[in-house]
Amino acid sequence: MTSRPTPLGPSAGRPVSAGTTVRFALLVILILAASGLMLLDVAYWWVSTANSSVCSLASGIDPDRHSDLGMLVQGTTQAHAYTACMQRYAPPPLWWIPLSWLAVVCAAAGVLFFWLPVWKARRRRVVPLAVVDGDGNVGKVLEEVAAVAGLTRLPRLVVDPAAASVGALVFGRNGRPVVCLHGGLLARRHRDPKGFRAVLLHEFAHVRNGDVTLTYATVALWRVFLVLVAPPYLTGLAMYLVGVAGASSPPLAQTSRSVLQVGVLVVLVYLARADVLRSREVHADRTAVRWGADPGGWHVAASPGTGGAAARVLGSFAALWRTHPRWDLRRGALADAAPVYGVPGLPLFLTGASAVLIGSQLSMAIGAYQHGSNGLLAPHLAGLVAAGLVTGVSGTVLWRAVVHAVLTGRRPPSGPRAGLWLGAGMAAGSLIAGQGTIAQFFPSRNALLVAFLLGGPAFAWWTAQCAELWAKTWRGRTLRPVLAVGLAAGGLALWQWFAWWYGNGAALGTGWWYDTAGVKQMLAQTYPGPAADHRTMLAGISVVYPFILILNSLPFVAIGTGSLGIVSLAAWAARRPPAVRPWTRDAMGDIEGAAEPPVEEPPRLRWVLLPGLLGGLAAWAVVSAVLAGPWAGLSRAPTWNTQLAWLLVLAWLWLTLVILAVVSSVVAALAARRYRLLAALIAAQTTVLVGMAGPVVLLIFDGCVGPLSVSSASCDLRPSRVLLQWGDLHQIVGFTMMTATVASVIVAAAVSVMDRMRAAHRAADGAGTGPQPARRPGVRRLFPAAACLLALAVLSGEAVYRLAHIPRSGSQLAGSTARAMQSQFRRMSPQPASAPVTPRTKSRQVQAWGHVGGYALLDRFTADQDRIIAIVQTAAAHKEPLTALVQVRPICESIGQTATDAALYFDVPDPQGNNQWQAFMLNAAQSTLDCRTALGHLTAGRMKEAHDAFRTSFGKIYAAQRYDKAVDARIAELKRAGEGNP
Repeated sequence: MTSRPTPLGPSAGRPVSAGTTVRFALLVILILAASGLMLLDVAYWWVSTANSSVCSLASGIDPDRHSDLGMLVQGTTQAHAYTACMQRYAPPPLWWIPLSWLAVVCAAAGVLFFWLPVWKARRRRVVPLAVVDGDGNVGKVLEEVAAVAGLTRLPRLVVDPAAASVGALVFGRNGRPVVCLHGGLLARRHRDPKGFRAVLLHEFAHVRNGDVTLTYATVALWRVFLVLVAPPYLTGLAMYLVGVAGASSPPLAQTSRSVLQVGVLVVLVYLARADVLRSREVHADRTAVRWGADPGGWHVAASPGTGGAAARVLGSFAALWRTHPRWDLRRGALADAAPVYGVPGLPLFLTGASAVLIGSQLSMAIGAYQHGSNGLLAPHLAGLVAAGLVTGVSGTVLWRAVVHAVLTGRRPPSGPRAGLWLGAGMAAGSLIAGQGTIAQFFPSRNALLVAFLLGGPAFAWWTAQCAELWAKTWRGRTLRPVLAVGLAAGGLALWQWFAWWYGNGAALGTGWWYDTAGVKQMLAQTYPGPAADHRTMLAGISVVYPFILILNSLPFVAIGTGSLGIVSLAAWAARRPPAVRPWTRDAMGDIEGAAEPPVEEPPRLRWVLLPGLLGGLAAWAVVSAVLAGPWAGLSRAPTWNTQLAWLLVLAWLWLTLVILAVVSSVVAALAARRYRLLAALIAAQTTVLVGMAGPVVLLIFDGCVGPLSVSSASCDLRPSRVLLQWGDLHQIVGFTMMTATVASVIVAAAVSVMDRMRAAHRAADGAGTGPQPARRPGVRRLFPAAACLLALAVLSGEAVYRLAHIPRSGSQLAGSTARAMQSQFRRMSPQPASAPVTPRTKSRQVQAWGHVGGYALLDRFTADQDRIIAIVQTAAAHKEPLTALVQVRPICESIGQTATDAALYFDVPDPQGNNQWQAFMLNAAQSTLDCRTALGHLTAGRMKEAHDAFRTSFGKIYAAQRYDKAVDARIAELKRAGEGNP
């Protein structure tokens, strides 16, 4: 009597999950993203009364001759006015309209999901098995096969008598599966019992693996998408194209890109759906064979191959669109598990493209509804979704491939090659989504997309090395804890990457960058001091400081990059694994040729941490030398004890840490034969964290060591001083961690390339890595564990500090603060060359400027002026004392508020008119200040001074009124000129 195979669960025997659930999640999000984008477009076309063109014209944008850079500069340097204008004249559809429609789509998919089994049963005219199985023999076989599969309850069994094929199918849902046997399969039972049993095991494997709900939820979502989403979108698109066809400047780029995005998303949805369905078939095959099924029972004979390489490529491409894998691929997956656990390039490409497209659409959708906030919600939420998709799909694939290679003794995948596919997909998705463009087809800086071709391989390389290190050192019963931690660390870093891209990074594609002269001026105002004595350093700071400004909007950049090193270093704290690891036992049954991997120690801890520790201490010495040495000019007047001195200290600290981080990563990478990236990363980040402790100590003991004093001449131990200065210090923590991390990746890549070039020579000499020395237990494991906990605490605290100091809404930037920030941003923004504007366009611009708020501001001032004239005339007519003018106080303040609002409004889109507008604002604001002075004198009883101040104030009001009329006259002149120039 043969022994019955052990019934394994859906994930038993798999050291890492199959990833089908994650890919199904990607499919669901893809469908929802495509549906949301299309429904939002439909809502704009059918429901919204948005007219964003009037805001663009009012801001000075020329719809006929424009560049993306010019449009971005016009919008961002007048952000307060542009946002207010868009809220009023181009509001998005009410948020509940697209969400309600999306809810209807989800509800319809749910209804269809539950109705599909009923429909299938009725359409096929199935009958219960008992109707055709009079003697019950078939039922007994099914009960036996179900027991082999480990099913605690037999599914509902039906028969399709009209189906002549020798197959079967399962439908329904996981809780109530229905197995339908074809009539031809029942006829096959007697002549081919092994084949009959194999087909049953395959279908029961679907039930055991939980594929039923996943499959039919996929089918329901796809069909509802085709019925409820696509037709309204196509109808709305046709109406929109007809509407814009007659426009003078139709938005061809935006329209074509929107259609392209939807088309690509639909294709990605279909490919993801096919991938999910193919994957479940392969895993069901392998599960059935593990239970004793004969592989030939459900496979057809192989057809002879025809054609050459081109035919094979076309065949592989066609296979991507099929919902069932080819028979030769299914047989190959049973003969060798390597393809099942491989790292396919095209699915990674599609994952990268899908994630970027989904994130882009989510960022745009949320951004349309977050007026009045600080603008960080949209890029961070979109980045979180994109990073989760990339990490969940590609990260799981890499972990599976690495674990399979470790168990079979093969060389684990390095990661960069797979990362290139992933990065290429992200770059393509960004290009299709129009990231880095506004009205152009392609970004002005296409080279910026190369960042994805570097970021993708870096992420995949770290993930692969982290997976290999933990797979060889982990001693737990399952790899899932370290898999979750590893994916979380990589996902956190990717989250900040995508948040940067959706927030500030994509804007750089338009050609935008900070103006160096404006940055120098901003630094001079923020950090006053004798700048002339430090021209060289300040010139360098003005080049680097824009990068710091960009990263300041990423509160988790330090912990995001630091988590990569922390998770890597934690492997050194793990206990030495036994000869037989618990997590490998179940994996043996799923992977052919799997064997217990030999115990391999990571590189010596001293060559990983020691370069970083020494680098950090060296940074202390360099900063001390900068403070004490006369050559830096920080220890003597007039620089000492100025804000400029502290800026220079931070600059020297950053420069020192980056240089020493590079040196320490080079040493660590050269010393490590394996895991070079992890060793270089840990060494570089250790240098930064240890080196950052130096300024903290200096601040606590500031003044206690004369030559090393920063801002205090007396010794007064005050730890609170660290909190006061942390506002400046924390700005470079994330930037330095990011810089050191990028540098360590470059160093590790360079050392690896050099090592490969010398590999042949070492092989010829018989050189090898040799046995790794065993780690010593006890205290040497505690040191990396303590270092990980300390680094995690410090970086988490830095993230909390950043979150606490991020403005929560636009209301926190109102009034003078908003004006100051807008003025400062204007100085730092580039000044693109402006093309001549036709009289017709100029007329449209000034009319829009007046329509969306310019006329209202001028009318407000005129009304206040008339009220003041009335008060003055009444007082003069009744010969009232000067104290009667106290009535003008609220009117003066109203004029001042008008001047404030005017400063936050659009510039007049005409040089002459704008000069008059600026003079109007200046005189109106000055009249309020003079009025306040006069009222102060009046309250103090200084009548002569009050009389003179009132005369000055009223003179400024009169001057403002003249410029008010001049602006009106200039607008009227431009309107007349435009009317005669069609």
